Amino acid sequence: MKMKFALKLVLLFCLTDWLAGVGMPFFDLTQLAAAQTITAVSGTVRDVNGVPYVSCTVLPQFVNVSGGATPTVTATGGPVVPPTSPSNCNSSGVFSVSVIANGSVTPASTHWQFLICSAAGTQYPDPGSLGGQCFTTGQITITGSTQDITGNINAVPPPALIYADLTQSLGSYQGTTSVPITDANFHALIAAGSDIQIPANLANISTRKIRIHGSGVYTNAAASLLNVRADLCTVSGCATGTDFAAAGCSVTTTNQANNLSNGQFSIDCTLTTTSTVGASGTLMAKAFVCANLGAATSAVQSCFEDTATAVSAAVDETVAEFINISFKFTTSNAGNSAILLEADAQVVR
Repeated sequence: MKMKFALKLVLLFCLTDWLAGVGMPFFDLTQLAAAQTITAVSGTVRDVNGVPYVSCTVLPQFVNVSGGATPTVTATGGPVVPPTSPSNCNSSGVFSVSVIANGSVTPASTHWQFLICSAAGTQYPDPGSLGGQCFTTGQITITGSTQDITGNINAVPPPALIYADLTQSLGSYQGTTSVPITDANFHALIAAGSDIQIPANLANISTRKIRIHGSGVYTNAAASLLNVRADLCTVSGCATGTDFAAAGCSVTTTNQANNLSNGQFSIDCTLTTTSTVGASGTLMAKAFVCANLGAATSAVQSCFEDTATAVSAAVDETVAEFINISFKFTTSNAGNSAILLEADAQVVR
């Protein structure tokens, strides 16, 4: 029996040494074997402007305030072994790392603090010499099985980040499908499965800008005003679910008095998240639409700007949204239709 127990200890210490060699964050596994309280610590790191610390590193640091007494694991008397390698944040600045709860450590009144550094290459104009932007949280008492320290991180607060290239493509669309628009309602021009998606929480950052562009052709069989808008929908294709259309991204032209086939149109819309973020956040939307209102496709296009002067109604910025372009004629006619030939969307901040 003694030989079996000794063999188990040898194997346990060998595994501990191997984990240290590969740089994996860990605590002395003898502590884990003694059923110590290990806390899964999580948090979200965003700078003072709401920009996430994408791919940042988080290294827990043990703080001994006992006047020099060596901290040990209460149940076993073994030394406390902090992680030696940092954990990484995801694309939203979210991280999770495990540390031993302070209540499982002798002497009492110990704490943890966390060294957080931005990923290499996120600073402009000289990432090579500036390196990562680092800061340390205040001293935190870690308790329980899980603990979110986002509030402790924001209390510092994290330094501002300046990204060398904030532009990110959300996707593009090309199409040839003619959509009949026989009534006086808006009709989405991109079919389900082909529209461009805004990932959940992407717009949930103050002053985040998303630019939407689309262009195509229309055919009308009766004189009519043309209406073009950009939609955000919770369901691909916008046939079901919540369809959010900010007033600033909906533009109406003057009357098209002629019947025209394949008249060109385009829309460019910018959505800017206001300081109100979250599931009830608002957006400032601005757009302009250009369209051929002449008797022939060779006629010069006319351009129109939105008239919005206030932020949009509340929209849930924490869920994924699908981008679509919708078209409408104010005069119903069986010969009315539109085709969206191309579209794209970008995050520019």
